[in-house]
Amino acid sequence: MILLLTGCINPNGMPFTALNNKEERQNQYVEALHFYLSQTSYPIVFTENSGTDISILFQKEIESGRMEYITFMGNQEKERGKGYGECEILKYALKCSKLINNSPDSRIVKITGRLIIRNINVILRFHKAIFPKNTVFFNINSELNFSDSRLIIAPIGFYYAFQKKGNEINDSAGYYFEHALLDTMKSEKRYQYSPFFLSPQIEGSSGSTGYTYEEVPGSLQFFVRYFKLAISQRYRFKKLYH
Repeated sequence: MILLLTGCINPNGMPFTALNNKEERQNQYVEALHFYLSQTSYPIVFTENSGTDISILFQKEIESGRMEYITFMGNQEKERGKGYGECEILKYALKCSKLINNSPDSRIVKITGRLIIRNINVILRFHKAIFPKNTVFFNINSELNFSDSRLIIAPIGFYYAFQKKGNEINDSAGYYFEHALLDTMKSEKRYQYSPFFLSPQIEGSSGSTGYTYEEVPGSLQFFVRYFKLAISQRYRFKKLYH
């Protein structure tokens, strides 16, 4: 598996973005990168789309081959919003990352780069052991019409397929990254969908709303309820779309 952390250190007035402070955002990315570098053993690709280079802070990890830092000037169509910018990041990483292109059979774990998923190791080990390699993991709402794009686990081929729908993303028109992700999953019959059977424990804040995530481990009752919900979501999705 490869961790792909997406980033935009300097949104420079991006619409629909509550957190625009460059220094605050940079600190959050640095903290998250240090977490994944110290708490996991997976290779990390950090791809950033505002042309901000802080790779000097991770020189040791980059030189050892553990981490790849990629930055480019994206967000040239700001009116389409940060969801389209996120899609551009995925495209650029697929095209330019040596770690990804040298591991064409790997699963890519896409994480919104400012967020820390405290139980990421347990999530990855559990889902890798239980489910076939063509499974795509992300969570969806109870109506099955909107996805959670903070954490996605999928084969590389799924991300290539996603780019087609990603070209349609336009936040101003109400078609978000989360819609494109779900629509790709509905149409790509070679992959099977699953929600996470373990609830991601996410820390950080939403770039869109500024809302602070403080998801902590739940009780046994919470685990059982969540597990049952995941089974139901998986069954309903398969019945409707596959």
